[in-house]
Amino acid sequence: MRAADIVIVNGEGTLHDATRQAKALAEVGPFCRDAGVPSVLINSVYERNDAEIATACRSFDKIYVRESISAYEAREAGLQVEVVPDLTLSSDVMAAFRAKPRVAGIVITDNANRDVGRRAMEEALVRKDVSFLHLDTSEPNNPFMAKATSPEFVFMNTGRVTEPPPPQRRTSTAFRAFRKSLLKPHMLRRMKMIRQLNEPLSSAQILSRIATSRGVVAGRFHAVCMSMLSDTPFAAMSSNTSKMKGMLTDAGAARFLTDDPKAAFHVIADWKDSDHVAVAAYVEKARRDAKAMFDAIASLL
Repeated sequence: MRAADIVIVNGEGTLHDATRQAKALAEVGPFCRDAGVPSVLINSVYERNDAEIATACRSFDKIYVRESISAYEAREAGLQVEVVPDLTLSSDVMAAFRAKPRVAGIVITDNANRDVGRRAMEEALVRKDVSFLHLDTSEPNNPFMAKATSPEFVFMNTGRVTEPPPPQRRTSTAFRAFRKSLLKPHMLRRMKMIRQLNEPLSSAQILSRIATSRGVVAGRFHAVCMSMLSDTPFAAMSSNTSKMKGMLTDAGAARFLTDDPKAAFHVIADWKDSDHVAVAAYVEKARRDAKAMFDAIASLL
């Protein structure tokens, strides 16, 4: 980093609860300041952190958070921040899937909040039109990034490598699904759920499932983002931070956030034309704001 022209930290969902990972990310700011290298924190959550993290973050030249709740908490901690919606909303990855015909079923995703996710899955088991989706891809490389634009090297816990190792493949045998479902309600559906949630999928398969479904009950923040990009009706369920609530409030779509599983499936059928218009407007704003952000970052060089 000492030899870089600028260091850009993609915060994503790490900066919350003053975790070890949050502290490590925040410490990039003081490191770069001492090295005389400009640094920027972008695309970040900020929630329930301590004074140590706030102090470290003041060393960043600019800070951009993804939604208004993170902005409020960061400002309360004395940080100067701007809001730019999640950068996936500036992506065109869903364009290839939007023209595909929709199916009649609803997709429900996994959730980092185990309690909320468990209740949602139990409700989904009683519905025959629901399939189950885990958002972990099985691909070793980013299929949407040309090799020429890939990073020159990557730092892992084990040190510097030319490329990250492939993700661990999710696997589930038929016996394991049977054992975990035995003597439980909806045994056959439960077996199917376990198999689908452990099925190794490519990025294209995951995105296609979201783009072609009648609706998505999203326990993952980026499942909502992909639903927005594909104009797929969704219901969002809270995860491990307030980022979902913050984004949907900013988008004028807060009524689609619920932790009641029955209500989640109900609101998917309650989408109106005005909701699609509001979400499309939010996506366009996200793209404008992202361009302005990168122009501002370029001015630091």
